[in-house]
Amino acid sequence: MDHRLLDRLRDLHGSLSTDISFVTRMVEEDVPRADVLRDLGERLTELGTALLRRSDDVNADVLAMLPENGWLPEAGAHHRALVVAHQVGERPLRCGRIYLALCGAPCFPFYGRDLSGRTARHERCPTCRDRLFR
Repeated sequence: MDHRLLDRLRDLHGSLSTDISFVTRMVEEDVPRADVLRDLGERLTELGTALLRRSDDVNADVLAMLPENGWLPEAGAHHRALVVAHQVGERPLRCGRIYLALCGAPCFPFYGRDLSGRTARHERCPTCRDRLFR
């Protein structure tokens, strides 16, 4: 995440409790102020748009490192004996350093583009295969 976006998040965090108190008081006293609502709404919208844009950039970088075929080896007890590959889909769900496959299995992303074709040699998860070809 770039520092400007982080600064904007910190600014929002610092002012949000005051903003919420002000809006709560407006509602309780039935004295609506469009300017206050608009200001908060615009800040949230702009920050949300910036976060979504950054998320797309990060996701594109991640996708560029994954095998084009979308099959990744299972993470877990079989550290050196990976025998099952899972399909992570076009926009894989990342949980820390591990991705979740279509079947819900955690997968290692360490093959990069897997130019050696190693993931192609692993047995493919039947659940992932079935979900992929529905």
